Amino acid sequence: MTALYASQIVIDILRPRYEGEYAHEWVGILNPLIPGMPDPGFGWYEVSFWAYLVALPVAAAIWLIGSRQARALSESAAYERTTRRWQGWVIGVLLIPYPIFALDPITKNITFLLLCLPSTAYAVWLVHRMQRYARVPGWLLLTMVGWGALIGVGFGGSMIQWWFDYSGNFFFPDLSGSAIPDVGKLLARQNAGALLFAGVFEELGKGLGVAFCYLLLRRYIDNVVSGIVLGAASGAGFNFMESATYMAQHNAAKASSEYFTRQSVGLMAGHLAFTAAIGAGFGIARQLADPAARGRAIACGFGIAMAGHFCNNAFFAFFDNHKQDWFSPGNTVDTLVLLPLAMFLFQGPLVLLYVVLVRRGNKDQAAGLAVELRAEAATGFGAVTAAEVPVLLRPGRRLYLRLRALRRDGLGAYRDLGRVYAAQLRLGAARWHRSRDECVPTAPDEQALREQIMHLKGQLAAPVRPLQVVS
Repeated sequence: MTALYASQIVIDILRPRYEGEYAHEWVGILNPLIPGMPDPGFGWYEVSFWAYLVALPVAAAIWLIGSRQARALSESAAYERTTRRWQGWVIGVLLIPYPIFALDPITKNITFLLLCLPSTAYAVWLVHRMQRYARVPGWLLLTMVGWGALIGVGFGGSMIQWWFDYSGNFFFPDLSGSAIPDVGKLLARQNAGALLFAGVFEELGKGLGVAFCYLLLRRYIDNVVSGIVLGAASGAGFNFMESATYMAQHNAAKASSEYFTRQSVGLMAGHLAFTAAIGAGFGIARQLADPAARGRAIACGFGIAMAGHFCNNAFFAFFDNHKQDWFSPGNTVDTLVLLPLAMFLFQGPLVLLYVVLVRRGNKDQAAGLAVELRAEAATGFGAVTAAEVPVLLRPGRRLYLRLRALRRDGLGAYRDLGRVYAAQLRLGAARWHRSRDECVPTAPDEQALREQIMHLKGQLAAPVRPLQVVS
């Protein structure tokens, strides 16, 4: 991300110059697009640019100081802890510019963000419910939502902002201070490039959050379902910010249409579906032994997301420009019929893709857990009993028993029983990964999981305990 941002700066520095360009002319992001146009005024994207320039030497200094401190340590564990600490600081410093960029839509669109919050929360809840067995922790799910809303929006927005800033100089390099450019031609070329930039860089920004999880928190990715959930959560966060931005750019009638498109009929499509494809690639790679095959799976996930995003933008742009040549609908028919139909055609295939993969992934996980949970019950350790296995393999039954516990013993019993089930399923998933040679160094020890389960069972209220073994 840092290197790509630097490439945009280099392109901006090399752009043809107009007459009359003023201070900081080598930093195009601080200048009007064309001489004579009004100054856009203050924007957080300007602060983001300077934060980027400051972040580079700060990150380099942390790298040098941290690596020197680590090399001075003789104990391997201390060396590893110190190395991870300064590497984390370097990553954090390099990521700072992108959340700053995202402050622009946050500060300008707070009302619309509040309007979009309930529907986005509902989308995240639906994404969470895709997981029928071992689940991604709630804190990690919300972290991915935040990544999409802040890092994804900041990085993708930065790339597109650079494009709109310098592209006019390349399209009209001979423009003098008094000449009048062909604004229509300029906007057509810029918008065409923006379609490609959005497809590539927005998906890259969102998908890199899944990459972080894959590299650092792989123990929480079980199969394709976990990957899709993480990718979809990042896409939901991005869609949350983008919805509010587009609503703020239009009047009341158009804003309601944008809400209907992005936060209602298209809530589980669009950005959520695009980034779910990236997550699917990482989820599949989690279960592949061949490094080359893992790379291909991840590359295909990014390729499908970027291509789908670009094609969706291009098709919708074409449809909006030409639908009046084919139809003569009123606003109501256009919004309630033509728009959902177009979304079904352009975004439906990616929605179908992640739905089919989630269904297949849940079936595969259920089959693997059935074998491992029965094997765990046969060990006699008590973490999982034979009577509990059918309950663990039936999500509806688990929910029913938790609701019974809620009615009989209150919210604490509902929560505690859920923790027992989650820990038991996590133990089954750990055994499943071990049987497939998919263990990672950071994965918890199976014996530690058994002890955790026995401790949680001990905390259950006496009236709740019989509910565990109802089949």
